[in-house]
Amino acid sequence: MTKWKKRLILSGIAAMLCAAILTGCGTSNSQSSGKDTGGSAQSTSADAGSAEQAAEQQKKVEEQKKKEEQEQAAKIPKGDKYIALTFDDGPTGNEGGRTERLLDGLKQRNAHATFFLCGYRVKDFNSMMKRYLAEGHEVGNHTMDHRLAHEVSDGDYEQVSSNNDLIQSYTGQKPTLFRPCGGEYNDSVQASMKQLGMPLILWDVDTLDWKYRDAASVKQHILDGAQDGAIVLEHDLYETTVEGVLAAIDELQQQGYAFVTVSELAKIKGVTLEPGQVYTGFTDEDLGLTAETDAAANSESTESTDSTANTQASDSTSN
Repeated sequence: MTKWKKRLILSGIAAMLCAAILTGCGTSNSQSSGKDTGGSAQSTSADAGSAEQAAEQQKKVEEQKKKEEQEQAAKIPKGDKYIALTFDDGPTGNEGGRTERLLDGLKQRNAHATFFLCGYRVKDFNSMMKRYLAEGHEVGNHTMDHRLAHEVSDGDYEQVSSNNDLIQSYTGQKPTLFRPCGGEYNDSVQASMKQLGMPLILWDVDTLDWKYRDAASVKQHILDGAQDGAIVLEHDLYETTVEGVLAAIDELQQQGYAFVTVSELAKIKGVTLEPGQVYTGFTDEDLGLTAETDAAANSESTESTDSTANTQASDSTSN
């Protein structure tokens, strides 16, 4: 066989080997590409499934929250007018004590109240702590040691923060409202409460129960100051307060009043409580809804009605 024939044969074999190799590479790339496409599709499908599950979970959470809010709203006492009774400096006594007798009387009358507790008293008298929230009441913070604003240097931050933790250890919830001792506060206190996420709650009506210690006087102060949206200050330290408050509730319920917590009252009146802000109450006067405002609103409404009537008359004449 001549050299050129051998070279021709070898060249043909080499060409066939190259073709085979190229064909194999193409098949491999095709298979690899197919696998990549399938993986991408599976990943996209998994992402879509996760998004659907997250959306479904979020929907369930929102539905549960709405259900709880509806259940809570159904428990709020109903009336034509609303008042928030508040009690400072408690608790007082354990079983058979004044706070227990007050809680019993409120329960019998389906009346809710807000209790601003002092930590040093919670340490001594805590047998009633489970009853507050369970019976529809609200627990607020009145500092650990009943310190006035001018007596502390940190705007009551430590006094309130430590008392929040103490109260939560008994009730399972941290208070969301703060009442400054003696109603005394300053910019530093407001800044601290803003940091802690708590509004400051004062009052419209002071019963002066600490001064007179007379049940008839407590009752009359409540009756005289009663108005829709009012917050009333008392102290569950005195037997005369318990007697006077319950007597006032009996009379005011006959006048269409319902007794609710401060937070319930704010919600009823459409007020969002803001941390660090001071609230005296939610009466029309507190909210700036004066008679002049109402008159102006009525005047605008009348002018609008007259304008509409004149326009309609004009249109009728034109037609």
